[in-house]
Amino acid sequence: MPQSSPTILFFVPEWPALGSSILHAQVLSVASFLNQHGFVCQFAGAETSSSRAQEAVAAIASQYKVHAVVKPVLAPQAHAWEYWCACKRVYEQIRSEVADAGITHVYARSFIGSMWARRLARKLNAVSIFDVRGLVGLEKQLLIGPTVKSRLLSWLELYEVRRADRLGAVSTNLKHYLSRNADREDTIVIPSCFNEQSFYFDPVARKVLRNAFGLTEDNILLCYSGGTDTWQRIGDLIVVLKKVCSADRRCKALFLTNNRDEVAGLLREAAFPSDQALIHGCSHKEVHRYLSAADLGFIMRHDTTVNNVASPVKVAEYLACGLPVILTRGIGDYSEMLPGAGVGVLVDETVDIVDQLLHFIHNNNLMKMRDKAVQFARSRLTMSANLESYRSLYAAR
Repeated sequence: MPQSSPTILFFVPEWPALGSSILHAQVLSVASFLNQHGFVCQFAGAETSSSRAQEAVAAIASQYKVHAVVKPVLAPQAHAWEYWCACKRVYEQIRSEVADAGITHVYARSFIGSMWARRLARKLNAVSIFDVRGLVGLEKQLLIGPTVKSRLLSWLELYEVRRADRLGAVSTNLKHYLSRNADREDTIVIPSCFNEQSFYFDPVARKVLRNAFGLTEDNILLCYSGGTDTWQRIGDLIVVLKKVCSADRRCKALFLTNNRDEVAGLLREAAFPSDQALIHGCSHKEVHRYLSAADLGFIMRHDTTVNNVASPVKVAEYLACGLPVILTRGIGDYSEMLPGAGVGVLVDETVDIVDQLLHFIHNNNLMKMRDKAVQFARSRLTMSANLESYRSLYAAR
């Protein structure tokens, strides 16, 4: 008798089903992809009102072809306690609805979600999946110090790691961390993948935008894409880019961010030449066009455990759009992987970074590196490239 397809319930009520770009890029896009490759995927989530819940159900069905149940139980300004309450309420409201749905796996992507997803999986005789994306307790320690709250978060996170039936992790470094701290040897590594339909090198957009920016092909556009949180090291990056642009007038800096006023203020404080800095914001679906117009992508992080186990999706997006990546030490698996593959440069912060960057710019064919970056991204960082790992994560019990 043929075995039925795995039926996965993506249980993620912690974030608004309409308003979270991460939820759409890293959960619903995956569910849509798996639906096309022999899986049956459903979604259980939350919103802040009945009208928004109904809108979310329709949008998810239309955009992702995924059946969704969205309950209006999420507080408008949610924090850890409200997330826990939302997960509990969605669990209570859907457990009878999905009792006969043939669910074989229940997915969660936070330890709070896993608390309730694991309970639901037990009732359905299904496999519980905890997709570990980072270390929340340690992230909190970076913000507020080693308080009772941050220690409790770390304890709860590792407790769920030990209790879930299966684990996913975004980096080999994270897998090793979970092995050391939770005695789990069975973690399946799937990096933060980019959506192939949304991120790709667009030669037409490159020409249009570079013309609009007043750039020729001789100009070298250095791009930072992201926010202005402290851990993004935007201040350090501005200092580096200013020096590079001053040393080589062909270079311009593009800051692709929705925090445009804040970045503009930081650039003024740094006395960054106004004719060498571009600040733009755009919708997520337009990001690939701006990345395609650039020549190098930048990411700077401090060498901490939180960053050592990470898999920043912006790295995959840079590469997908043809940008070799300039990065600092300790960024997940990438700080070693990308230079080894010839699609990135690991800068040594103990010596002059600017000299290293100028040497790289002056001694490499960035056009040839563009093709290599795209090929690397497609071969390693797409959902298609990781299909067998998904099959292992969602295999039958």
